[in-house]
Amino acid sequence: MIVLRLLLVLGLAAIAGLVLAWLFTKDAKYLRIATRILRFIVVLGVVVALVYVVERLLLV
Repeated sequence: MIVLRLLLVLGLAAIAGLVLAWLFTKDAKYLRIATRILRFIVVLGVVVALVYVVERLLLV
């Protein structure tokens, strides 16, 4: 769980930095990279949640 929290914090920090870079440069590539990171975080969260649910169902 600590690894997931660390990935979440690092991902959000990266997104914040990319949005700041976009605000200064108005270059759309920074927003594209930020959306990729956001998608990765969401997919990772869904996968971890599904693994947790399956684990709970198998152990009951």
